[in-house]
Amino acid sequence: MIKPDNIQTDWSRMPKGLTWYFIGPPKTGKTTVASEWSERGRAGTLILDADLGTDFVDGCNRITITSLNPPTRNKTIGDKPAIDKNGLPIIEVVPPEERGFVYRVGDNAGKPMPVYSLAEVVADLLTDYDSYKIDTVVLDTVDVINEWIETEIAPEGMGKTGYGADWAKSRKKNKDIVSKLQRLIQKHGGTLILISHSKKTTEVDGKVQLAPELPSGLASNICAKAEVIGYTTIKKNGEFTISFAGYDEKSIGSRLRPLRGKEFPFNYEAIKKAITGYIEEKE
Repeated sequence: MIKPDNIQTDWSRMPKGLTWYFIGPPKTGKTTVASEWSERGRAGTLILDADLGTDFVDGCNRITITSLNPPTRNKTIGDKPAIDKNGLPIIEVVPPEERGFVYRVGDNAGKPMPVYSLAEVVADLLTDYDSYKIDTVVLDTVDVINEWIETEIAPEGMGKTGYGADWAKSRKKNKDIVSKLQRLIQKHGGTLILISHSKKTTEVDGKVQLAPELPSGLASNICAKAEVIGYTTIKKNGEFTISFAGYDEKSIGSRLRPLRGKEFPFNYEAIKKAITGYIEEKE
């Protein structure tokens, strides 16, 4: 007989292997706060920056991602095209430093900046995770990744195939990417953070319903994969906050009892304090 685990929740420490989903309007601290969502701060966090939004997050560790798959070109030898034994052009991957992007700030401003495809980065993380010496991976943003996927699947625009086949393919590809990162994080006991901008859907009883800026089917699937989903805002005094209070169609909530239905200052230490200081109510 295989002995089953008897689960005893320990709220004295931060849970590991979870997927967090931060949703909110632009400029509400999502990238900045996520960049240090680790016991080691920014040293333990890696941002996969598909939104080109980390240039002014000093000290963050980031890999800039500008495409779904690596760009290719015809290989040349000297000034002549290279051909194979069948007389066909040889195709090569464009080196990361030659993909047309430059640094925007700092000492390297104006110089070529290495950028990568999501496929390259995910493959490298899956095979060489320990070398990164991190415990948190941030995918910023899921919205941009989805745009790339939709363009690849339907260059002429989504919704033009019968029975919603293109939407289904898009959802599956997004889910596969998130699932690969989730399995990696769960295996190593780290943290995965997904980031999306928010959009308004409907209004119920005077309350605006909020959801990720994604197609509804995909948004539901991604939300289902996250253990903790928070909505970020900025107060008039400039303080970032995050709410885990969900209602009706609002895609917010938490499987962690210390956070469920509550609002906190939006920073790692405040959330850690709320979790590790939680006292279980006795029935």
